[in-house]
Order: sequence, then structure tokens, then C-alpha cells
Amino acid sequence: LQAGADSARGDDTATLKTEVIHWVVANRDRIEPPLSPRDKQARGLGHDLTGGLLCPVDYDWGDS
Repeated sequence: LQAGADSARGDDTATLKTEVIHWVVANRDRIEPPLSPRDKQARGLGHDLTGGLLCPVDYDWGDS
């Protein structure tokens, strides 16, 4: 039973990650460099747009 729950959670997380990328891309005019749901290195804190979205509000992502 636990293995089934773990598998379902993993599937949900994987689906959510790709859906969030599609949502972010759909709500922007143009993103450079482009975001890909399959390329983990080019998203998250490694990308200017998603890094800014993940940055805590107490910090300024654009501050060098």
C-alpha cells in the first residue's frame, strides 16, 4: 500500500512540474532562454525567470 502511495505521489509531482512550465510559458510574451519541461538544468534557480519566481520575497532576485 505504501509503495502505491509513493508511486502516485511521484507521478503527481512529475506531472505538476511539466504543467507549471507550460503555465509559466503561456503567461509570458517571450522567455529567453526558452524553458523546457524536460531540461532540469535550464529551469529552477538556474533560469532568470523561474529563479525570480522562486526567490523569497525578502530578497531581490535582480540584485547583483
